[in-house]
Amino acid sequence: MNRFKKTEEKKWILIGIASLIMVIIFLAVRLFSSNNMIVEETQNIMTSSTTLESTEVISDRTDDMFVDIKGAVKNPGIYQVTGNMRVLNVVELAGGFLSEADDKQVNLSERVVDQMVIYIPKEGEKLEDLSLIKANEKSEQESSKSDLINLNTATIDELKTLNGIGEKKAESIIRYREEKGLFKAIEDLKNVDGIGEKTFENLKSSLTI
Repeated sequence: MNRFKKTEEKKWILIGIASLIMVIIFLAVRLFSSNNMIVEETQNIMTSSTTLESTEVISDRTDDMFVDIKGAVKNPGIYQVTGNMRVLNVVELAGGFLSEADDKQVNLSERVVDQMVIYIPKEGEKLEDLSLIKANEKSEQESSKSDLINLNTATIDELKTLNGIGEKKAESIIRYREEKGLFKAIEDLKNVDGIGEKTFENLKSSLTI
């Protein structure tokens, strides 16, 4: 009887020890999981912070804006501005108007944009006239450029319109282009058979590449 009782006591002791071990293991697993979650949360916060800082740096860089103010201001030049500034603010950055400035032709309330050119006319100047002059100059430059003969694209007939270039020399220019490749400078024309220094000097004002 005593032996049976002792066996039962040992059985319950072993069950108790096993249960205690299970509880300890369970608590250890929970603790380990909690620590991992804390680490992950910390890493996420650090990553978010780094991303935010990087975004702010990029944002700051894209906020860099510059405008060029010319004409009747005390200190014309290039100034750094922000997107909420107006033309009047840029005039103030440039030291203000000169006494002969005609500010009535300028929209001082216009919001500035990056790479904007602001011109403050003097009394007697007309912005419309200035724009027309610039447009005419651009048109003349384009027209002058279009009249030039491009050595890399010209046909035999186009080359023959050049002073001193006949059928034979035009064919030599085309052949040189096919064999040697495109002209890298108009001076390369002197490498073509039959084209000497004198001929080139007479032609160079009519050539382009």
